[in-house]
Amino acid sequence: TNGTLSVGSDATLTVNNTRRQALRRNHTATHILHQELREALGNHVTQQGSLVAPDRLRFDFSHGQSMTADELSTIENAVNQAILANYSLIAEEMPKEDAIARGAMALFGEKYGDIVRTIQIGNNGGYSTELCGGLHVKSTGEIGLFKFTSEGSAASGVRRIEAVTGSAALTYVNDR
Repeated sequence: TNGTLSVGSDATLTVNNTRRQALRRNHTATHILHQELREALGNHVTQQGSLVAPDRLRFDFSHGQSMTADELSTIENAVNQAILANYSLIAEEMPKEDAIARGAMALFGEKYGDIVRTIQIGNNGGYSTELCGGLHVKSTGEIGLFKFTSEGSAASGVRRIEAVTGSAALTYVNDR
């Protein structure tokens, strides 16, 4: 924020832990949401894009029609049940072929190197396993509450869900 950086100069880095924890919650919630969308709507559901911000998450996925109120309610409840289950998360690096052989899901055409990082949710990835290099909570209970804020079309054959977690979800519920 001030001064000039040069090789060998001293610098101080400060991490905003409140912001970072909010990002962890929202990022892990996208993985849980993806799993529950596939469970409720079918294996044709694949991630088409996402936004993980401290105040919200956005998840775009392949699906050819609007979701019903019952589907939204079922999925939101299932996400919250996975959060309440307090599954542990394990991050592990391994050869890409080994990760795929273990059932890890690779997302929407991303380019992966020979060594990948997997995020396993639940015992031995029993809930879900995906390739991912992002920030995550240590256990799903850290996410707190999950609440949908919108569902709509992002493009032809692509739906978009927006949601909030943690204290942002509590504020959203209390303000309604």
